[in-house]
Amino acid sequence: MSMKKILFFSLLLISFFSGCKDDDDPAPGERPGERLNQALSEYKQQLVSAEHGWKAVLYPGSGGAYSFLFRFQEDNKVVMSADINAASVTPKESTYRLKTMQRPTLIFDTYNYLHILTDPDETISGGDRGVGLDSDFEYSFESVTPETITLRGNFRDSRLVLTRATADEAANFIPSIAATAQVFENMNQLKTYFKRLTIGGNAFDLSVDTRRRSITFSYGEDNALKQYTTNYFFTPTGITLVEPLTANGITITELNNVQYNAGTNSISFSSNNTAGSIREANSPAVVNAAGARSLLLSPEGQSYWATGGFETADDDDLFNVFSIPNMFFLVYWPNFYRNSFDLLGFVLVDPATNSPSLDYGPTATSRVTNDGRIIFTFNGNLEELFQNIPPVPEAYVPIVTATREQWVDAQGYYYVQESENVVVLVSAKDAKVWMRLFRQ
Repeated sequence: MSMKKILFFSLLLISFFSGCKDDDDPAPGERPGERLNQALSEYKQQLVSAEHGWKAVLYPGSGGAYSFLFRFQEDNKVVMSADINAASVTPKESTYRLKTMQRPTLIFDTYNYLHILTDPDETISGGDRGVGLDSDFEYSFESVTPETITLRGNFRDSRLVLTRATADEAANFIPSIAATAQVFENMNQLKTYFKRLTIGGNAFDLSVDTRRRSITFSYGEDNALKQYTTNYFFTPTGITLVEPLTANGITITELNNVQYNAGTNSISFSSNNTAGSIREANSPAVVNAAGARSLLLSPEGQSYWATGGFETADDDDLFNVFSIPNMFFLVYWPNFYRNSFDLLGFVLVDPATNSPSLDYGPTATSRVTNDGRIIFTFNGNLEELFQNIPPVPEAYVPIVTATREQWVDAQGYYYVQESENVVVLVSAKDAKVWMRLFRQ
């Protein structure tokens, strides 16, 4: 090949590769890193541009929801308030930054109210030991509009939704929510286990877990007992259900205009322009007679339940059972012996062997009435029925006697299924005393 041809093909190759490089090389500002930096800059501008800040609802992985007000500043400072507790209503300044991780990320990098929900100390977070409330303080951007920003937690998958606040909202958003929470906490003034919500001719029993901000509705529909559990968050006028309840032809999304009436010891509200109330009730909206019967039909000696004993709205150890030294738990044991009686036994820990020991307790026969109540009839104490069982120590006789007399109250108990492994026996006398049973 001649030198002229070699030079000609060399020039063609150079031209070809040069052309490829020019085609593939992004224009200034279009490189991935540059695009990410531009996105971060735009997100920050969006955050700081809200003159009156951002209303926000945080949905932790454990359930529930918490409201915040954020004011982001250009110097990477953020002022926030929240409805987590009484102290969090006061605005607090901390810092934030935006960083490129797998996705553009908003990081709250100094301890603030968001971190309370992530704190592994359950006395601080109100959650579970070691994990708190499954919340986050680093969030990836999911969607951004002029009015709303949605973020997703990087570690616990919590969701944080920001909505641009108006001047009026910013002035009183968190304080008004805190005031609503205080009104709703008057639920604790209702001392019966059954708290009856009535609206539009429908009746629901409520069970509210204020720690997890969850609420369970129990009601009858299609000739069956049904339960529906959802989380809630507070608003300036009431509560909003994270997932609305639809039952018996009505849908409940919010309880608005929540007010407490001390004279009637009741809470009033409105939902879909219909007035409603929450009051004490001494019996369930729907009696679970089938559940009561199933509890008593356990095979002889094969199923027992642990319990902390009787409790009320104000006292989780009504008869001071756990003042007994080495007390471990009470055991409710249906069909304890030859299908002839049930046992409510006191289980103590033997200090010498560090093992549990069933030391004493009353026994009773049991039955379910036609209206679904469980009746226990005293049958004798363990030491009266079996040899070689010592009597109850004299110092603890009052505790054992009080527990026994409550257990065999003539009006009996309603059966409530709180969860798969938790049953509650609620006094049919006035629904102000109950005993939780935990499946073992």
